[in-house]
Formats: sequence, C-alpha cells, structure tokens
Amino acid sequence: MKTPRRIPGLLPAIGAFVLTVLLGAGGASASALWQQSATATMTVTADGTWPGQLICSRVDSADKFVDLAYAFSGTPTALALSVKKADGTYGAGTAVTPLSSTGTIQLRGDSSLLTASAGISPVSVRLTASFANQPQALAETTVRLDIGTSNGKIYCS
Repeated sequence: MKTPRRIPGLLPAIGAFVLTVLLGAGGASASALWQQSATATMTVTADGTWPGQLICSRVDSADKFVDLAYAFSGTPTALALSVKKADGTYGAGTAVTPLSSTGTIQLRGDSSLLTASAGISPVSVRLTASFANQPQALAETTVRLDIGTSNGKIYCS
C-alpha cells in the first residue's frame, strides 16, 4: 500500500472532509437561527383632519375661468382661497361662501386674487379650511396663466 503522500488527490480530499465536518458541526445552531421568528405590532393614529382635495377642471372653450372642486372630511367654519406670490409665500386669503364640506369655486383668469402672482405660471392655489374642533386643512392645485398678455386666460395644469 502506498503512503498518504503518494496517493494522488488524497490530501485535498482529506482537507475537504475535515472542512465539511467542521462546518457541519455548526449546522444545528445555524439552522436554529434561520428558523427564529418574531412579530411586531404597529399602531398609527392620525391627528386632526385629513387634507382636502382641490381639483381643477376646464369649463369654457374661451379659457376665461376654471372650476375648482373641493372636498374636505367635515364641514368647515371658514374657507379661504389664496395664491402663491412671487416671494414664495401665500397671499391673504379671500373668503369662500357658502360653507360646505364639498363645493365648487369659479376662478377667473382676470381675478384680483391672481394679481398677487403676477408674472408667475404655473400658479399654486390653496384652499384653507378652518374647523371648530380640528386643525386647519389645506387643499392645493396649480393653474397656468398666459404670461405677458392681458387676455385673462387661465388653464388647469
């Protein structure tokens, strides 16, 4: 019989066998770690009123005004429509009546409300709703104006 040094491939086979045995010794604990499980519970609560929706729609083919349909989760005590000015802040709001959780506001392209955003297009329009026992809610949309003309046209973005 030949000595282990003389048999071709014997040393790599022994090394592979020893490596398999050593790795196999940790197999039970590795399997236990693999099979562990846990559960988690998450609770989410919303504070206040959900934001409303403000949806712009084209009304006439002359593009002189658009309808802004709004919907809030409750009936507000006050509604105010404002537009973003050139400095990035919103101007003073114009009161909207009647007060309802849903409704439509007609916004004309030549509205005095839009003069605060002169030279800006698109224009961000914000409807702020105040509630008796809840925080204010906001609904926003954008409209486009014809810049550099005095045609008073307004478009939904």
